[in-house]
Amino acid sequence: MTPADTPDTPPPEAAHEAPLGGPASPENPVQTIPAARVLETIDLRQDRSATVSALFVVVTVVAVGAGLWFGRFAQTESVRGYVAATGGFARLDAPRSGVISRIDVSQGAAVRAGQPLYALRMGTAASGGESAVETEIRNLQQTRRGYQDEIARADAFIVEATRQQEQIEADQAPFYASLAEQAKRNQAAAEKSRMAVRRIAAYVRQGDATRDLLEQHERTTFDYERQVADLHLRRMEYQRQDAERKRAFRELIVAKQSQKAAAQSQIEATDSRLAALRTEALLEIQAQRDGTVLALAGKVGDSVKPGQFVAAIGDAGAAPVIVVEAPARAVGLAKVGQRVVLKYDAFPFKTFGIHHGTISYISQAAIRGPITEEKLDGGLDPRPVPLQSAYRIEIVPDRTDVDAYGERVPIRVGSTLSADIVVERRRLIDWMLDPIRALRGR
Repeated sequence: MTPADTPDTPPPEAAHEAPLGGPASPENPVQTIPAARVLETIDLRQDRSATVSALFVVVTVVAVGAGLWFGRFAQTESVRGYVAATGGFARLDAPRSGVISRIDVSQGAAVRAGQPLYALRMGTAASGGESAVETEIRNLQQTRRGYQDEIARADAFIVEATRQQEQIEADQAPFYASLAEQAKRNQAAAEKSRMAVRRIAAYVRQGDATRDLLEQHERTTFDYERQVADLHLRRMEYQRQDAERKRAFRELIVAKQSQKAAAQSQIEATDSRLAALRTEALLEIQAQRDGTVLALAGKVGDSVKPGQFVAAIGDAGAAPVIVVEAPARAVGLAKVGQRVVLKYDAFPFKTFGIHHGTISYISQAAIRGPITEEKLDGGLDPRPVPLQSAYRIEIVPDRTDVDAYGERVPIRVGSTLSADIVVERRRLIDWMLDPIRALRGR
């Protein structure tokens, strides 16, 4: 095709330059629209919200993972305790339920080991307000007084019988002496009469005396000899009677002594029973060591329960030490040198803050056997309560005083507190994986 054959068409530039909305003409049969001039620059930007969201998710996942891997948590157990003293602080708790019948000391008084501090009266009350144990004690005391009276009567009888026996023997001594003297005189008279009989017999043979005179002297000699024999018989009879009386006296003394021994044995048995009853009815608490009475938590007439604090002795100037009786679950990971959080009841931690201490001693064996824990919900929980044995833990506090309103107030011996002991330290990831491990174990 030649340029002559081509239609007359405007060049592209002319077409673009033609005014918009120009009239149609034979040369331009189609109305053209003029091109609009671009007056602003168009910025093409990429949408970064997805990138930021993805980056945030990645950072969050990494942070959570790092926290689970490196993060650790500690589980603590709160146990109750009290402030003791290194100088021999001793709590004198009530060993049994009862009523304080007497208090023998006052706070601040110095006491010696073995000195009575207070006494508990125990026993179930019967009619008239007197316990059955006290009634039995009163009856046994009356019985004991009866046995003592019996012993006193036996002793009085033995003393009186012995005195009478000695008096009789004292009175018989001159009697036997007079009998002996009379027998001696009669024996001498009889001997003299026999000599006279021999002389008269010689005279009779010589014819110087008559036989009647001889017979008369012979009868006299016979009378003297008979009197001597009678005196010997009387003496023997008296001695027999004395021997019989002494035998009866000895038997009576032996019987009284046996009666006295039986009464004394009954008294000893009664005393044993009284001692046992007094242990049941009246328990006397004594000081375990020398020291000073630091506290008295009761008065005469107060009812106490087993383990209830009543008194304490020790050295008020000794350094304090915290003593707790921790259950078995609180001593699993506890060790000497471990830090402990202390919260004194006398200084509430919300006001005065918490304090710290260091474990210095943990008993190797339980100081108290398994006991049933008290339910905190009043016993409404039907689940069984586990048994826990108790271990003694001693804690040395970092400070022996507390900052209270600008003053340094010392910790009082015997005051109570709570100690938070770490019983478990674990990673968070292990804590989260425990359910999965438990399922795998099944």
